[in-house]
Amino acid sequence: MARDRLPPLKSLEGFEAAARLGSFAAAAQELGLTQSAISHQVRNLEEALGHALFRRVYRQVVLTDAGRDFHRTVRDMLKVLRGGVSRLAPYRKANSVIVYSDAGFAGCWLQPRLPRLMADLPGMDLWLDSRGLAVDFETTELDIFLTDAPDGGDTGLPSETLLGLDYAVYAAPGLAGAAAGFLEGRGTVPLLHDEGPMDWAAWYAHFGLAMPGGDALIAGPTFTAVPALLGAAADGLGLALAAQGYAAPWVARGELVPVGDRIWLGAAQLTMVVRAKGRGDAHVHALADWLRAAAASGQPIDR
Repeated sequence: MARDRLPPLKSLEGFEAAARLGSFAAAAQELGLTQSAISHQVRNLEEALGHALFRRVYRQVVLTDAGRDFHRTVRDMLKVLRGGVSRLAPYRKANSVIVYSDAGFAGCWLQPRLPRLMADLPGMDLWLDSRGLAVDFETTELDIFLTDAPDGGDTGLPSETLLGLDYAVYAAPGLAGAAAGFLEGRGTVPLLHDEGPMDWAAWYAHFGLAMPGGDALIAGPTFTAVPALLGAAADGLGLALAAQGYAAPWVARGELVPVGDRIWLGAAQLTMVVRAKGRGDAHVHALADWLRAAAASGQPIDR
C-alpha cells in the first residue's frame, strides 16, 4: 500500500472489535454483523496493509506484534472520532448553551441550583462539560467558560468575575473539635488536598499561623474535583479547605461544619467568558444574565 493511502476505513471498526474481544464471532455480535463479514473486513485490511494482523489459533484469533501495534492506533483514532461525533449533538438542538466549567462550580454551586435554573429558563437546553479538559478556544465549540484558575484560564478573551471565592476550613461534625485544636497547633488531624488555586501552606501563611512540622501540610490524599474532596471530608477522612459557596450544600445537609471563624475573603475568584456568536445567542445571554443574578443575590441552594 502506498504510504500516503489509508486502509479501507470500513474495516477498522471490525478489526478493533475483534482485536479487543479476541474473537471474530464476538465482534460480529457487538457490531450486528455476521462473522464472515468481520473475517472479510480483516482480510481486506491485512491485504491493504501488507501485514498479518491476527494468528488463527483453533477457534480463537490472537494479535500479531504488528496487529497489537496497529490496534493501539485504531483504538485511539476511533475514540477521537466518536468524541467528535458526540460533540455534534448540540448543533442539532438550536436551544443548546454549551458551558465549560471546573467540577467545583458545576457540582457544588450550579447543580444544587439547577431546578431553579430550569424553571427560570425553560426554553434553554444546558450542555455542561466539567471534565477538566484543556480548552482550545480556536477549535472548541463553547458559549460560556467558567474557571477559578488564577489567570482566568488565560483565554485572551474578555472576562468578568462571577464569584468571589471565600475560603474556610470544613470537617465532619465528629471531627470538628479535634480539627479546631489542630489549627491552633494541638494534636494531629489528616489534611485533604485538591488541585485548585488554594493550598494549606497559603492558608497558614495568610493567617500567620504556625505551620505543622514535618510533612503534615502535604501528606494525605489529593483530589482533582472539589465534590470528591468535600465528600471525603464529610466521611470524616480529614479537613477540607474549600470555598464557602462550594461547601454550602454539605453544610446545609449537616454533613460538614466550618472549623473556627477564620475566613479568607476573596482568596480566589471564578471568572466567566461569554462567547455568544450567532447560534442561540439569546439563550447564551439569558444564561449569562441568570448566572450573574444568582451570584450577586447569594440565592440559597434549592435543596
